[in-house]
Amino acid sequence: MTLTSSGQISMGDIRTELGDSGSISLKEASDGTIATINTNNASADRPDGTAPHAMTEFYSYNHSAVGATSFGTWSDTTIRFVGLSPGGNIANHALTTNTGTFSGAMSVTSTTTSGVPKGSPRVALGTSDPGVNSSNTVFDSKMKTLNGNQHSSIDFTGSSVTCNARFCFLPHSDVTESAMRDITFTNNSVTNTTMTLQTSVTSFGGFCVHEAVPVNCKDYYKHISELEVGDMVMSYNFETDSIEEVEILQIEKPMHSDLIVYYFEDMEDIIYTHGNTSTLNRGLSITRDHPIYKSDGTMVCLDPVKAKELYGLDAEEIKKGDEIRFMDKIRKVESFLLSSKETETYTILTKNNNFYAGNVLIHSEINES
Repeated sequence: MTLTSSGQISMGDIRTELGDSGSISLKEASDGTIATINTNNASADRPDGTAPHAMTEFYSYNHSAVGATSFGTWSDTTIRFVGLSPGGNIANHALTTNTGTFSGAMSVTSTTTSGVPKGSPRVALGTSDPGVNSSNTVFDSKMKTLNGNQHSSIDFTGSSVTCNARFCFLPHSDVTESAMRDITFTNNSVTNTTMTLQTSVTSFGGFCVHEAVPVNCKDYYKHISELEVGDMVMSYNFETDSIEEVEILQIEKPMHSDLIVYYFEDMEDIIYTHGNTSTLNRGLSITRDHPIYKSDGTMVCLDPVKAKELYGLDAEEIKKGDEIRFMDKIRKVESFLLSSKETETYTILTKNNNFYAGNVLIHSEINES
């Protein structure tokens, strides 16, 4: 606690404030020998460390004082929950962090800037990663609503303290939504509103490609994080029977945990080049119901029933030996491996409703809104 600002002050008071329990001298207390003097105190409220030393120099000293509250930059300023369906499970977002100078508890609120929210977003905070929501259908107690509820059990006091935030979202049971929200964090009456939360709950569900699979552009590739609506990517025009460069009309980036990795023959021959960097392709990681194209134009995936029920697409079940359409040639499926690790994924809408990623021709699965 802060020492008195006037009147009587004792060496015992100073010793306790510095967190020491033994005998001390005024010189050792004043020059930082006992404990480094906290310079977050104003210069008039801390000893100057030079002789002659005086006990009155400790008036109003607070050894636990922190500087003025200030937020840093969030590692992820756009929280997206897209590609969800009404009645779907709780979706978790990747960790986002902000390192700043804080004092006490943190609260979080949201303000709708577009659309009509229907689902339920929640957030868990911590000085370390609080982890994802553990259930598909029920919120953990750590997950708080975005209505200003104080995360009162968590003390963020200190300089260079990292606030770790984990968002999750439960779609409405039977209503779609497309909404944007501004997210405001408040600490010690200081606010930070640099984060947005996007929710898209539509009739389309989970077709997506693992974020690590690069998108084919003309003469090079790009990571999905480098692409925006309006950029050009490679696609296949079935009417002209030709590969062409087309504009991105829409990008979706949901989180998924139901991916499968397809391995094809001659994979060692596929090298992605971008600038001075070359990366060897080791497989196509994609959701189980996301169709890719065979050489004859037929769509195939691991779960064609879901592809039909949810998205109205006629696909066949993929099999070893199927001949798949790549940009450079036809390659056969050699094997595939299921993966349950949750990760960010993506899909891209083009005028041809397909695009090349990892050199493989992939269906977009979304319709232009």
